Amino acid sequence: MKNANGVIKKLTSAERSYYTAAEVREMMGVSRDTAYRMIRSLRSDLIADGQLAKGYPSGKIPKKAFNKLYMIE
Repeated sequence: MKNANGVIKKLTSAERSYYTAAEVREMMGVSRDTAYRMIRSLRSDLIADGQLAKGYPSGKIPKKAFNKLYMIE
């Protein structure tokens, strides 16, 4: 995303459409390894169901899918 001056700015967590492993770890109160396991498991389910592209970045999970599964919001 670029600002008015054409400079690319880093999106905040609220602006992104995905959670990182660090965010999952913090929200769920689990270890880093467990957060990555949770993401891998959900990603593989979403890919198998055709809801997520196989090339979606690893270590990230769409907020919508994560929130639905863990009943957040």
